[in-house]
Amino acid sequence: MDALVGFLSGIGVSLVGALGGSLLTRSRERQKALGERRFAIYMKLMDLYGLYSWFTTAEVHKKDVSADIRVKCRSLSWQIADMLREADDVACIDQILEVLFSPGFPTAVKRYEAMGEVLDKMGTQVNPIYLKKIREISKRNLTGLASGEISNAPGATWP
Repeated sequence: MDALVGFLSGIGVSLVGALGGSLLTRSRERQKALGERRFAIYMKLMDLYGLYSWFTTAEVHKKDVSADIRVKCRSLSWQIADMLREADDVACIDQILEVLFSPGFPTAVKRYEAMGEVLDKMGTQVNPIYLKKIREISKRNLTGLASGEISNAPGATWP
């Protein structure tokens, strides 16, 4: 009888351990997948943010944005929306969709600022160190661009 109880308790402990390990592995995989989705959405939104600066510049100078930029922004917006549809556990979904599609922004500058705020919120979840540094670099680049400086940085997009 003692041998049978010992055998059954051994099986029970093994089952509990296997179940616990399986649940822990699934949880880690889900967290990793969420982090990857969040990062992919964040990077697409960063791309859109960079492109959308053309709208703010055009608005200030009272000019039209090229059709090419409009098409790229529309395409990126729908790509982001599709990614959000598949990842309902990403924070800021409602704010991202508002920034992408809402007619409630009176100017391109206001939408651009709102997009920057969403990026800041997401950036704290994605990679806070990256967020801080890229914001610092962006500010320096804007200052340089405004003063007519030309950058030789590999990631620079201006001539």
